[in-house]
Amino acid sequence: MIVLVYGKDAFRVERRRSDLLRAFRRKYPDGEIVTIHADERELSLPSDIAAAASVDLFSSPRLVDVRGACVLSDDIQKSVVSAVKGLTGSASVLFSESTAPAAKHPLFAYLKKNAGTAESFDPLSPSAAMDFVATEGRISAPAVSFSHAALEKLVSGCGTDSARLSSEAAKIALYVGTGDVSVSDVDLFVRENPQQKVFDALDALMIGNRSRALDTLLHESRADSGGVQKLFGLLAWQLRELFKVRGEYDTGNIRADDIARATGMKPYTVGRLVSKMSLFPLSRLKSGLSLLADLDADMKNGRMDPELALIFFVEQL
Repeated sequence: MIVLVYGKDAFRVERRRSDLLRAFRRKYPDGEIVTIHADERELSLPSDIAAAASVDLFSSPRLVDVRGACVLSDDIQKSVVSAVKGLTGSASVLFSESTAPAAKHPLFAYLKKNAGTAESFDPLSPSAAMDFVATEGRISAPAVSFSHAALEKLVSGCGTDSARLSSEAAKIALYVGTGDVSVSDVDLFVRENPQQKVFDALDALMIGNRSRALDTLLHESRADSGGVQKLFGLLAWQLRELFKVRGEYDTGNIRADDIARATGMKPYTVGRLVSKMSLFPLSRLKSGLSLLADLDADMKNGRMDPELALIFFVEQL
């Protein structure tokens, strides 16, 4: 039996690997697990796998746990493929990769086609991240459930990093104990990402809701030790991101996935920005960056109070 577990979400790959090892130990208390770190045994890897997987009818059940073999040189991978093809014993072999190897890599291509089980763990989308949090919370505290607003708040604050989401979901669920997790419960543990707050403020500005934009930015400037100075840096960064998307959009490249590839940005972020392009013409973006630079200079030279500079920016953009 050959199993392949791989993907860019290293936390979930490693957890799945650990789950499979525990399941083997439960099923075969007297069994043996042999772990091979491919990067430490590169030259002898094919023979190491063959030797470890060689068991007979009188041997204890064995699981060979091979880590990181699919990213070695093609020649080594081809040798490993030959070794795997030649296995005649009853040992199980688990290959795990905390990345997504290229489809053309010899060993990865062979395992994808021939493994009895192949599981991939890609980075979570925002909606998948919310489902993930809900599940992680129930694991820690079965009587707890997250409201939709609480899930959105947690993902907004933590992003889609599965390791952090798992940790925060467990802490919040254990704190609440039973019943629904609210937004205020999440606020006790997770402070929303400042970049997300800036994005929300610009989103409000796009649709003309200046009061909401100002409330969001003032609250963030008072909650963060970096104050208005830090916010101006984040605003400038966000406007430059809009500038990049605007540039692609104006050349006729209007699909979010295509713009993401051209700019190196995340497709989800690009999708949100593209939907508002008509509200932020190039001239407005240029004037916004120029306005930020002028107000920043006035703050640094003591000619303007920081919060007043923030108000000016919101009113004049």
